[in-house]
Amino acid sequence: MAATLPLVFDAELNSIRERLNIMKASSHNNNVWGATYNTRNNVTTDAGAGFEQTLTGMTVGIDSRNDIPEGIATLGAFMGYSHSHIGFDRGGHGSVGSYSLGGYASWEHESGFYLDGIVKLNRFESNVAGKMSSGGAANGSYRSNGLGGHIETGMRFTDGNWNLTPYASLTGFTADNPEYHLSNGMESKSVDTRSIYRELGATLSYNMRLGNGMEVEPWLKAAVRKEFVDDNRVKVNNDGNFVSDLSGRRGIYQAGIKASFSSTLSGHLGVGYSHGAGVESPWNAVAGVNWSF
Repeated sequence: MAATLPLVFDAELNSIRERLNIMKASSHNNNVWGATYNTRNNVTTDAGAGFEQTLTGMTVGIDSRNDIPEGIATLGAFMGYSHSHIGFDRGGHGSVGSYSLGGYASWEHESGFYLDGIVKLNRFESNVAGKMSSGGAANGSYRSNGLGGHIETGMRFTDGNWNLTPYASLTGFTADNPEYHLSNGMESKSVDTRSIYRELGATLSYNMRLGNGMEVEPWLKAAVRKEFVDDNRVKVNNDGNFVSDLSGRRGIYQAGIKASFSSTLSGHLGVGYSHGAGVESPWNAVAGVNWSF
């Protein structure tokens, strides 16, 4: 179960990252926004404890954009909830309910250079309904806390209606994992679960104004991510350590569109696929709406 927490954090973080990306070059000062998302992860670990995770969540937030010398500064806050259903390859299932809150800041220079930062806190409620090799069941639950941050920098190049934004980012996450007991007497204890990864990528977009006056901007994104942590360990019944290693490179491919329906209402849709480092995400979908005032 510990291996699911970085994936939960990352899916939730993606909704905030997309929020920061779609408001680049926006002229509105104050905004209230919301996003809902759904993600599927098929995970294979060296410990042989593979699983499938389906996550659905929602994030809501508020932010303010203000002119500063030679640029724009943005400050915002958000809160959210997600629920994951997990099916274990060896049988049984589990779930993770995640409550999150945090803040973000962005600085955009008039040259196109930008710097984004996000901090997020999590409270996880995990439930396990395992299936033993003998056919019996083993149930348990526990709670844990998580903390993570993300920093991203890039440059937005504009040529007519075309925009190209190469970027680099670094993300870190840690969660405590208390010892917990299953109903059949088994004990499980994990060291703190950690994730540190860098990401290099680029987004290409095109601005269009339709005949009815609505503005739309379709976009494509490709990136390569490298996870550095390879020693997240779990001890069962003091019989030794099982290592959950999801380190390595992962390719990320996304497409989406944002649209301005009126001077105060806008929305966006995005879909994605990623594969590598023991994780395949056949889909990652997000839809959001923004009201400006």
